[in-house]
Amino acid sequence: MKETVIEIFEEVTGNDEIREDLDLNLFEAELLDSLAIIEVLLQIEEKLGLKLQPTDIDREDMATVNKLVDFLENM
Repeated sequence: MKETVIEIFEEVTGNDEIREDLDLNLFEAELLDSLAIIEVLLQIEEKLGLKLQPTDIDREDMATVNKLVDFLENM
């Protein structure tokens, strides 16, 4: 699952450096914004088969690759 989440973030942000630091805060690095969040959720549904609404997940849960993987694994 982690590899898929990395690929989703790389695709949405257009940045492959995410792979180098899985604890990089993507909001602080200005790689994620509100539109990108929606795209990430759509990609999660498409690639992982998990349906999430923006209200299902906190911004903090999406801030890093590791946090999103933890959130998804504990759903």
